[in-house]
Amino acid sequence: MTKSSLIEILRSFDKEELTKFEDFLNSPYHNKNRNTLRLFTVVKKYFPNFKSEELNKEIVWKKLFPDKDYNYGVMKNLIHELSKLCMKFIVLEEFEENILEKDTILMNGLNNRNIAKLFKVKINEIERRNSKESFNNEYFFVNDFYSAMSKISWIKIYHGKANNINAVSTKDLAEGSAMFVYSFLIYLFKYYNNVLSDSLSNNIPVDKNILAVFLKEISPEIIDKLLIVVKDHSKRDFKILNVFWNWCKTQLNPGNASIYQEFKKSFFENINMLSRWDTKDLFILMGNSLSNLDPAETDIEKELFDISKTMLESKIIFNRDGTLTAADFNLYIWRAFNANDYEAIKKFTVTYLNKIPVDKKEYSCKISDAFIFFGEGKFNEALEIISASEHPNFITKVRMKQLKAKCLYELSEQDIFENEFKAMYHFLKNNKSLSNRVKADTKIIFDRINRLFRLKENFDRYEFEKLNKEISGSSLNKASWFNVKIREFAVSS
Repeated sequence: MTKSSLIEILRSFDKEELTKFEDFLNSPYHNKNRNTLRLFTVVKKYFPNFKSEELNKEIVWKKLFPDKDYNYGVMKNLIHELSKLCMKFIVLEEFEENILEKDTILMNGLNNRNIAKLFKVKINEIERRNSKESFNNEYFFVNDFYSAMSKISWIKIYHGKANNINAVSTKDLAEGSAMFVYSFLIYLFKYYNNVLSDSLSNNIPVDKNILAVFLKEISPEIIDKLLIVVKDHSKRDFKILNVFWNWCKTQLNPGNASIYQEFKKSFFENINMLSRWDTKDLFILMGNSLSNLDPAETDIEKELFDISKTMLESKIIFNRDGTLTAADFNLYIWRAFNANDYEAIKKFTVTYLNKIPVDKKEYSCKISDAFIFFGEGKFNEALEIISASEHPNFITKVRMKQLKAKCLYELSEQDIFENEFKAMYHFLKNNKSLSNRVKADTKIIFDRINRLFRLKENFDRYEFEKLNKEISGSSLNKASWFNVKIREFAVSS
């Protein structure tokens, strides 16, 4: 049973959800099979990990039906029924959190039943609630908001026509149409980013992707002209759409620093208008856009860490319940490491480690210690952590390989580094999930460390000048590790 879908779902429940699910199972409206409740009562004792030999199907059967012989088919169906109820519970929980979907379904239901008086009350309530100038305390995506409001506007129009209340008003017709277009455009911009990101990560060409072709064929002048019309219709919606359009332009024009700065400016000027989910998304997308810029013109490491610091200061980095994902935690300390802010790593770890999932704490704490040890010059200690840890995904493995290579250089372990150098090329070649950009950046890092080793072993003025020009020309951050290491040669020579 421990490998069943049922147990997989139950492991995802927290203590509060487990209690609510039991209430759900006790409701005759949702569950008329009392044996599913009895099965849950037996299984829930093994919360939260649900790992026990007692969860063997035959042992559980004996607890449920002590006087009956084990029946594989009955037990299989019982587990299946409880799994279906788990999924139904998840649907209801997700639905309960989605106010936009609830509003749309309610208005559609009131219209279908022709409950005219309540329909009018609720439509006025929804329109008042959603006419505010800011969404900064809302937990939804604005494209979903516009989509829901477009549907509700059209339901209102159909309701009015069916009941001969009024002729279709110019306002309602404009709202229904405009909200649809706003939703479509933001979905288009977001999905274009997804297409680009996933295509790069998986080395898939985008030239034949329908969405990418469609967006690229639309003249920017057309969208700019459309935004002028939107501005006359609604200043709020114009500002929001303009942020997303400026961001999309960074994707259509990768490497253009002025377009990136235009996006950053419009985003920060209107950040208080955006929902929390959109704000977090746009911070992530800002980081993606930065990766395309020339590091000789923009201090990318500083910009990236500034993004993480702003997300922390504005509390956007946190989930709705105040928790923090391990991925966001690890990204913050990685960016702090690249910005050489070791005090930030210490403070962040002490303050926020307890906010990430319990099963992720040990690894994240170790990686934080490795960065701090590196900053303190305790390279053996950092190396020990890196070598002893099981890294959870490919991008983390790459980061730790980069850190390990730097530790080996600091310890003058050239022979071990050369083995790592060869192994790294094999690793990159055989990992198709890594993007070409990540592979190229990693190769550059290892190549430069290899050249630093050669200069340390046998200094050559020409090779030094060549490497110095490369390093100083590829980063504005003079405190970066490579800039510090190359300056050590300048001082000693």
